[in-house]
Amino acid sequence: MFTRFGPPILVTLLMVATGVAFVVTEQLKLEPPTITSTRVTKEFSPTCRCNTSKARIEFSLRRNERVTLSITVPPEHVVRQLLGAAYKPPGPLHVVWDGRDNTGRLLPDGIYRVRVYLVNERLTTMLPNIIQLDTQAPKLTNISVSSHTISPDGDGNKDAVHIRYHLNERARILLFVDGKLVEQTKERAGKPGKFDWKGMADGRVLKGWHELTLKAVDHVGNESGASEPIPIRLRILNLRPGRIRVSAGNMFRLKISTDRVSVRWHFNGTYGLTSGRSLVLRAPSTPGRYRVVVRSGPYRARALVIAR
Repeated sequence: MFTRFGPPILVTLLMVATGVAFVVTEQLKLEPPTITSTRVTKEFSPTCRCNTSKARIEFSLRRNERVTLSITVPPEHVVRQLLGAAYKPPGPLHVVWDGRDNTGRLLPDGIYRVRVYLVNERLTTMLPNIIQLDTQAPKLTNISVSSHTISPDGDGNKDAVHIRYHLNERARILLFVDGKLVEQTKERAGKPGKFDWKGMADGRVLKGWHELTLKAVDHVGNESGASEPIPIRLRILNLRPGRIRVSAGNMFRLKISTDRVSVRWHFNGTYGLTSGRSLVLRAPSTPGRYRVVVRSGPYRARALVIAR
């Protein structure tokens, strides 16, 4: 009997089993995934002491799960376990990684992956996102300036210092004056470049001698050391000496420091224009205190003349 009907029965059972397996497989395909809405930090620097010092790993669970979450390096070698069969309800799950292994040691720069094991489903998933750990600061070299003396008075002559540099990677450049941050550029490509500084700090034009230093910061917060200080003199308009004593009716001389071709002067009701770097005037015959005023564009300088 079995010899006669056995083979047809086996064939029938095999077809039924194949059909059931096909239906189950198709249902699994139609069933939404347990892990959705994955977001993982692409690059970070655990040494930068900034808001990019940790990698953030986020995804949503469709149902209750016990989750093991690990950081791995190829070929799937676990270097840090962030969750160990932890119960998590449906909804968003947020974990951060500080770039260290299970012993607290900082891991080397490189590419890392996130592995998720769902205990209930016995399912291991490698998230498609990679994490780049980067602790190398950008290198800012070959720094030079167009001049060590500028005169930002708006005449188009040395109104700014042109700062040249070389970057080895994309980064922002920070400009410090006497140790205080006064400007920063947008992110710039890793190649030779330049930018200008017009002598401004806190909304005003500086005067006198100052020291400029530069730093570079990449997009994950790694910051280079400060460059060697660069002395810069900001000369707008100066009149020296600021106070002079002279006998009434005698001639006296004042030195003018400016890069303008000419400046205007005013003294004791008299006006004039000079193109030199000194101003020779006669003191009034009446003893007293008088002011000399010179003008260079929007700027003024004064000296007190005491006629005796």
